[in-house]
Amino acid sequence: MLCFAYDGSIHGDWVGRYAMQMAKRLPEPMLHLLHVEDRELSASVLQQRLLQIESACAHLSLPFEVTVVPERKSVAATLLGLVPHGPEHLLLCGTRIRQKGRGLLADTVSEQLLRAAPCQVLSMRVMQPGLLGAPHNFLVPVSGRPEGIQTGLPPLRLLVTQASKVEILLVRQVSHRRFRHISHEEAISLVRVGQRYVSAIEEAMAGDLDLPTGSVDRTVVVSDDIPKEIVIHAGKHKSQLIYMGASATSLRRRSVYGSPIEQVLRSAPCDVAIYGDAP
Repeated sequence: MLCFAYDGSIHGDWVGRYAMQMAKRLPEPMLHLLHVEDRELSASVLQQRLLQIESACAHLSLPFEVTVVPERKSVAATLLGLVPHGPEHLLLCGTRIRQKGRGLLADTVSEQLLRAAPCQVLSMRVMQPGLLGAPHNFLVPVSGRPEGIQTGLPPLRLLVTQASKVEILLVRQVSHRRFRHISHEEAISLVRVGQRYVSAIEEAMAGDLDLPTGSVDRTVVVSDDIPKEIVIHAGKHKSQLIYMGASATSLRRRSVYGSPIEQVLRSAPCDVAIYGDAP
């Protein structure tokens, strides 16, 4: 089941396009929209926006179901009481669209859902609404945790198509001091080890996503700044969506500007999707 946590905003409408495109690729297509009543959003405006989403779903021949409930304790707690349990279910939500001195993910409902939801969660920031939720060029940063990308593969299957290109990026991080003085031989050695690791991920991903030969590629670089490299490569590869995981450690960071996720969300030239660990 795919549930979409809709907040009634314009950015929510943009995230909704992703929800529709993903829901129609399910074995049993259906979009379940969840909305927690907001005092700042009038019932008439909400009704108008829900009708627009319903019309878009009808255009895609996608069954559509709406649940609107009053807030209990908090928005996140209310949503957690509505979503199904199990990693086979997916909850899609949006980040903040603007910072205004705050994080785009930190201290948001989406962050709380990534931490505590009993199902897979995908939080999105949409920068290119003209894609209508159908990107073709993906950048997938991976870490040294093989289980991390395995967690993120089920939602990614609902995003990619036969026309998709996927670039896997591994950044071999070294300290700032070491990076300034690293030798060519040492850098090459780090890249070679990374290439062997990413090669296995590339092979597994190509088969799991059922993409044509040559649709999945890999890049390994050495750097002292992972977020910067992710943003640079997103521009270099003309990526339309950065698809990256949020570990428990990264979600515990309280420093907004020191968080790698926040740095990528703040600087990315394209849409960003953050997936969390399923239970």
